[in-house]
Amino acid sequence: LWKRLIDGELVVPDTWEVALSAQDGVSKKEKWERLLKEGRLGAMALLRNLRNMKQEQVDNALVVQALQAIKAEKVLPFRFIAAARYAPQWEQYLEDAMFKCLSAQEKAAGKTVLLIDVSGSMDAQISARSEMTRMDAACGLAVLAREIYPEVEIFTFSNKTAQVPARRGFALRDAVVNSQLHGGTYLGKAIQDVEC
Repeated sequence: LWKRLIDGELVVPDTWEVALSAQDGVSKKEKWERLLKEGRLGAMALLRNLRNMKQEQVDNALVVQALQAIKAEKVLPFRFIAAARYAPQWEQYLEDAMFKCLSAQEKAAGKTVLLIDVSGSMDAQISARSEMTRMDAACGLAVLAREIYPEVEIFTFSNKTAQVPARRGFALRDAVVNSQLHGGTYLGKAIQDVEC
């Protein structure tokens, strides 16, 4: 390895980062399309770069084909939710991939109640370095719970407690987000409401 490095014979890996940073006169659109055709993008790289592909006007059929072939067994739902925010034109394929991922999850027994905070602070980003919101993460948990628990009730709480309709996928995300105004955080009252 060191000899190849010293002799200038070290092979540069063909990753999406290397391909896009190369100054070779090839457009980013062409680079994305080559990477998609060759299946060179892993699940996370594909999900995180949909916005870039949209911006470069990458061939829609190639993106759809990649989303249909995605190996996303270890990708959590909130990643699909975040990707859909920036690439809504591919939401149907993102949801299909998310369900494919969740179908491999082990199912749990018993009744489960999930309380989701939808107060104003949930609309904030998880961190200064992330565009993902706390609400994205909470909705991802709701989507996961709906798929792995055979009997689950989902409630949101803010100024009141609201039961969320028994929806799945992105429809469940929308139901959680739109269940009520994003105001205060009355967790104690929500627990009492759910116990009744």
